[in-house]
Amino acid sequence: MNVPATLKTLLAAAALAALPLVAGAAGDAAAPDQTLRITHHVMSIGKDGVQRESRYADRMVRRAGTVWIERELPPALRADHDHEASEGKVHIGHAHADNTAAPLWLRRDAAGTVQVNMVLRQQRKVIEVDAANYGNVGYSGSWANAYWLIDPASLPRMKALGTARGGVQRYELPQGERTLRVDWDVAGRYARKIEQRDAHGTSLNVMTASAVAAPKVLPWQQVESYARGDYSDLLD
Repeated sequence: MNVPATLKTLLAAAALAALPLVAGAAGDAAAPDQTLRITHHVMSIGKDGVQRESRYADRMVRRAGTVWIERELPPALRADHDHEASEGKVHIGHAHADNTAAPLWLRRDAAGTVQVNMVLRQQRKVIEVDAANYGNVGYSGSWANAYWLIDPASLPRMKALGTARGGVQRYELPQGERTLRVDWDVAGRYARKIEQRDAHGTSLNVMTASAVAAPKVLPWQQVESYARGDYSDLLD
């Protein structure tokens, strides 16, 4: 659910360089529905020569004005999270939030206001998250990055590498010793791949998105009867 800091920095830089083409509510409505599996691979080599890697995956459901993001967990870990939640052990502090198992449900209205919700299934609660705590739940504060995986308004400021092939246009943006490359699905309107690497081969950050079967019931329809609460209710 979280985008690593270095990739966040490059995405933010790309957005700041963008033309005034940021998709509004009308653009959201025109985008095709998508259900995606998003994998992340992060690698770095420290000054001690030790290579460190992490891999994880999220499921994302996108419909007009709505995004649902949920971390994939092995069955044993999912059962452990569910057990703790069923015993009322869910308690989130400012510095020790463990929200990776809780889905994020984002909604954007016609006026552009975004509501960020965290879903606690075992407690049957939908928790509204205020802007001050977005970082605690893995939301960067950018609706465009959540909805399209990268703000499409940033693409015209990148260098297009040739013409589109197989429905995908590749873009590149150098940022000092780092380079950001984006594979943009022209028809599907989402980033199939975002890759950031440094010039020395000591860091790599890759996000890959692939289409998967849509759920028979949309996840937010399954939580309509849940009680509502505020994030402050869960803090120390």
